[in-house]
Parts: sequence; structure tokens; C-alpha cells
Amino acid sequence: MIPEPPQVSYWSASPQFRQLCRRMLDDTAWDWAEPKLVAMGERAALEVAPLAATADRNPPRLVSYDERGERVERIDYHPSYREMQKIAYGSGMVAMKYPGTGDATFAGFAMGYLFAMAEMGLYCPLCMTDGVARVLTRFGTPSQIERVVPHLASTSLDSLWTGAMFLTERAGGSDVGAAETVARGSRLSGRKWFCSNVDADAALVTARPEGGEAGIRGIRTYLLLTRGNSGFSIDRLKAKLGVRSMPTGEVTLADAPAEEVGDFHAIAEMMNLSRLYNSVAAVAVMGRAIHEARWYVERRRAFGKRVIEFAAVRDTLADLESKHLGALLMTFECVDALRRADAGDAQAGRLLRILTPVAKAVTGKLAVPCVSECMELIGGNGYIEEWVLPRLLRDAQVLPIWEGTTNILLLDALRAARKDRAHEPILERIRESSPADAAALERQLASVDDRNARAWVFALASAYQRALVVQFAASNEPANTPST
Repeated sequence: MIPEPPQVSYWSASPQFRQLCRRMLDDTAWDWAEPKLVAMGERAALEVAPLAATADRNPPRLVSYDERGERVERIDYHPSYREMQKIAYGSGMVAMKYPGTGDATFAGFAMGYLFAMAEMGLYCPLCMTDGVARVLTRFGTPSQIERVVPHLASTSLDSLWTGAMFLTERAGGSDVGAAETVARGSRLSGRKWFCSNVDADAALVTARPEGGEAGIRGIRTYLLLTRGNSGFSIDRLKAKLGVRSMPTGEVTLADAPAEEVGDFHAIAEMMNLSRLYNSVAAVAVMGRAIHEARWYVERRRAFGKRVIEFAAVRDTLADLESKHLGALLMTFECVDALRRADAGDAQAGRLLRILTPVAKAVTGKLAVPCVSECMELIGGNGYIEEWVLPRLLRDAQVLPIWEGTTNILLLDALRAARKDRAHEPILERIRESSPADAAALERQLASVDDRNARAWVFALASAYQRALVVQFAASNEPANTPST
């Protein structure tokens, strides 16, 4: 018989993730966070997952004109998307950070991991909303913070403003310094080419002041409030391979009023946060795919026995679960570095500079073959759109692309290693379990250039993940009890 899909809380189905969260949170923080994680694990699996399937089949629609022929800027969503928004924003995974502690940062990402196991499309707007709030609290004026951040941190759709980042242009994708959008005083004119959560209420936009310096140094960051903004228009929505529940579109700015926030460093702060969200999404989609595959092969029978009883299947699953654990631990080490850096830990900030691009590159690249392998474990049923794996595979393919392709991230990581010696905290961790690996990686760095950066960065990440897995396993071993 074909097994029924799992109806199990993602929190309950993720023992190693539970152990990780318990290890990362002290007793007080755990007592506060655990009920929220339990609730999200349950709701993500039993409520969000079926809503996500419906929203994927009923993507948002751009309405440019109303019934009287008047120009409007409206995205029509299926009710399933609105229900997911209520669950996601209502959980407080963004709101708890403003104001919040480092524990709120960690708990918010942990809740996001469980949510993204069910729905990756909406996880992007959650990221963007968090990102705009984060940038404004660090770079914005008191007025901007007071007027905008409470809306971004709302748990009610009635008062919620969602966020976005309008960065990419036809003139250059990864080459952000090639942007052609112009700021004339406080008004922006130009076209933005790839705008996820395109109907956001508050977007951070890059533009060059008229007559400004060429390249990145001439780029400034602006806050664009879109409600009632006559200079803002959505040209069309993109027909995407995956994450179809969330609208990505093209935008024209025609003398659109905006407010300056800062230089390029402001938008870079949001980009780096988005890379961390991307890593969380990657380990989440891997975790969901492995969960679905294990559930299936433990219940499906072939050739007279359960599929899981075949050694090749067990080995394949073990390999996937091992890779996922390493990626999960590395990603949440990055989350932990963020919360410590925010608290003023300079060493954590140094680690964050290199671990953010490394984690994003490695997890994004791993997610696609991992989901594909899980689809293969399930077999023909895994390939059918009535099951979840096709959507997971389509959604996963964006992860190596969003927020910087792998090659861009490799250069960022290499720059951090060369300029700031930011790889040294990673080597210290590797050295605890494998001094030889640490020494070899340090020697190799001297000869690394653009052509072999990928090999070095991925070797660094692999050795780091092995060290994290070894240390994680040791920390979760039961204490020895004296014989009686």
C-alpha cells in the first residue's frame, strides 16, 4: 500500500534540532522559547503545509486597473496565503526581535526553520520584513524608527507592514554598483528588475544621487513607503520556477518620494541577514524532504519487506541525514554568531563576516541534490505534483541564486579571510578535532585565487561541519553513571 503523508509535528520529528535548540538556550530562555517552538512545529506541519500546497497552485495575481479603468497597484492573493501570513506573523517570529534580546534572535530563526519546512515562499517576505526593521533600527532616523518599525513588528495583519529590498536592475544583477536608479533629492527614478514581495509596504531601495560617484561607493540606501506613493508602480509579476506563492515582480519608480537611510552599508546589512535566512531555508527544505522520504520508506513495502530494510536505502538516508546535520549545525552557529555580534562580541562579528557567505553558499548548493535524492528514494510517487517533493525541488532551486550566487559568495568569503583573517575562528574550531585539517587549510589559503576559491571554501566548510558534528555528538552523549 502507498503510505499516507506524515501528519507529525516538525518539532517532534526533529530530535537533533530539539537538542541543538536546548544546547543553545539557557534555562530561562528555554522555558520561554520551547512553547513557541512546540506550537510552531505543530502548526507548520498540520496547518501551514496544506495551505502552502494550495497557495502554490494558486499564485498571486497583479491587478493593474480597477473596474472603472483607474490605475491601481494591487496584488490579489489566494486566501490560503493570507492564512499563512496570520500564522507566521502572528507567531511573533519577527516581532519578538523589536525590541528583543539575543535569545529572541535565536528563537525567531528556530521558529523560522520549522515554518520554512512547510512554506518557503512566505519565508522570503518574513526575511524582508525583519531585514527592513533591522536596518532602520541601526541606520534609520528616530522618526523612521518610530513611524515604521512598530508596523513591521506587528503580529496583526490589520496593522502589519511587510518589507522588501529593491536592489537588482537590468544593468547589473550581482554588480550592484552598476545600478542606474537615480535619486534627485529625495525622489527616486529608475526600474528595479527582481523585487520579491513586490507589494511590500516598506522597501529599502538602492539609488545613486544625481552626479554621484560611480560604483558601489556612490550608492545610497533609501526607504520607500509604497502606500499611496504615486511614483511607485508594479509593471508585471515574474513567472518563477518555484516559491510561487510569493509575488516577485518588476517595479518602476518615477519621481517616487523616498527617505535616505544611509550609504551602501545599510543595504548590505539587509543582504547579509537575507543570506542567513537563505541558509535557514536551505536546511529547512532539506529537513522536510528527508522527513518525507524516511516516513515513506519506513512504511512502503517492496519485494516482500519494508523499503527501509534494504541496506542501500539505509545508507542513502544516513548520508543525507549526516549532510543535513552538518549544514544545520553550521547554519545555527551563524545564527549564534549574529546574536553574539549584536551584543558586542567582536570575535563573533569577525566569524559572522566569513560564516555568512560560507553557510549560504554551501547550504544553498546542497539543498537541490538533497531534495532530488529524497524524491528518488520515494520513487515515482515522489515525482508527482500531488505529493510535496516536486514543490520542494522547485523551491530549493532558488537557494543557490538568491542573495548572491555561489561564485559571488566565494569571493566574499575569500575577501573576509584575506582582509580580516575572519577564517581563524573557524580554524580554531576545526583544530579541536583535527589539527591536520586546520593546518592544511591555513597553508592552502596562500595559493587560493578566483579559480580555486570554491575548492578551498567548500573544504573549509566541510572540515568545520565535521568538527561541529563531532562536538555535537559528544555534548549529547548520556553522562556515565557509576556502577553499583
